Amino acid sequence: MGSIPADHPFVGQPGHQPSIYAYGNRSPQGLTIHPETGELWESEHGARGGDELNHILPGRNYGWPIITHGVNYNGRPIGEGIREREGLEQPVHFWVPSIATSGLMFYSGDRFPEWIGDAFVGGLGGQHLARVIVDGDRAVGEESLMDGYDRRIRVAVQGPDGLIYVLTDHLAGAVVRLEPLD
Repeated sequence: MGSIPADHPFVGQPGHQPSIYAYGNRSPQGLTIHPETGELWESEHGARGGDELNHILPGRNYGWPIITHGVNYNGRPIGEGIREREGLEQPVHFWVPSIATSGLMFYSGDRFPEWIGDAFVGGLGGQHLARVIVDGDRAVGEESLMDGYDRRIRVAVQGPDGLIYVLTDHLAGAVVRLEPLD
């Protein structure tokens, strides 16, 4: 059984739950610790559009449902239909249309040196693996991998061999190994 760390952002603050680390997240699908910085990152479903990649910082509000880059499933705005507001965090990257995000990992191996530090987010609806090129707290590009594979991508993980293994949820599921084109 765990306990709430004494340095959590809301410990000892009246009117706040001490167990909360950050809030305003809609539907987290992937959580990971960045292998270089030790910081928390998250991928989440938006509604219709507005899937996000977030760098989660303690005590911050990520905006849901006040701000979003998506709309309701019926096409109407969510809340006031605004995308930003002072004091609410913007995503590092977002997808419109939605890719229906799933698992998240950062690559730190030696088999794809040009991908070191990049985020990999599965697409359930988009049926691809999104490689988000990350520079610090900014997304500076995106590449779509496994396009046309025609399978929902559940998660990608880095193996001890430095290769990337991708789990699909088609039928009984399949594991696909990505290798460099050497």
